[in-house]
Amino acid sequence: MTLAAHSADYRKGLFITTIGALLLTLDTPLLRLVDGNQWTVMFWRGLFVFAGLFAWWVWAKRYNGHSGTFLMGPWGLSVSLLYGLANVFFIISLHNTSVANLLFILALNPMVCALLSLFFLHEKVSTSTWVAIGTSFLGVTVIMQDSIGTTNLFGDAMALLTVVTLAMAIVLTRKSGRNLTTAPAFAGLIAAAVAFPFAESLALDANQWSYMAANGILVMALASGLLAFAPSMLPAAEVAMFYLLETILGPLLVWMAVGEEPSRMAVIGGAIVITTLFVHSSLALNSWSKRQGQ
Repeated sequence: MTLAAHSADYRKGLFITTIGALLLTLDTPLLRLVDGNQWTVMFWRGLFVFAGLFAWWVWAKRYNGHSGTFLMGPWGLSVSLLYGLANVFFIISLHNTSVANLLFILALNPMVCALLSLFFLHEKVSTSTWVAIGTSFLGVTVIMQDSIGTTNLFGDAMALLTVVTLAMAIVLTRKSGRNLTTAPAFAGLIAAAVAFPFAESLALDANQWSYMAANGILVMALASGLLAFAPSMLPAAEVAMFYLLETILGPLLVWMAVGEEPSRMAVIGGAIVITTLFVHSSLALNSWSKRQGQ
């Protein structure tokens, strides 16, 4: 075991990221159970995330000696804008393609983070990573085969934009070196502001309110806050790898919740992406451990 793995900050970062990623797996099932208009869902989800994170910040400031500002200056604003765009693209994608397609495409997040880290953090991208990137994009191409000529293609494209903006937010957070836990709160407001002019009605029934509140205040507020904090303690690409938990568990949970079965091509393409990323991360971890042991 390396010195880094033994460090308290590293262990804390792994714990925080794991909890955040596990909570995130509940996002798509709860949104499918809401079953509302995409703009209405985007509006209330954004407001609830803001409310949940603001409540957490007030509690931390009052009872835990937390004295940081709610928005951490230009860095916080920039990351909030990126998370806000990612939220908009995510909700549009969710309502225009299958959950399986959306989440399997989101599995590209670690690869995009690696590419962005090369340019913004000057972290070298290995040959094996380039191979994994190419193979992963092949898997996404397979996933999108069923969508060609259908409205799902637009949803798949929105999923790709979600990947890019989310990866940019993670890398920028890492570059800032700051605790930007509350950045997703303002991202929620940005998404709500975008959705408001397009929402024909903001009304929800009793069941929809319960699912939306559980998702926005409990699941997404906690998950997004924890995952926004994680890059200050772990490398951007490593944080992005934890998002794969949603890719693996999300389609299964949605299938169980609403009976939305993934297509054959989505399963094949998803298997290519997941296998590629699993092999790549395993080889990278083994190589890193050997270097540390020298």
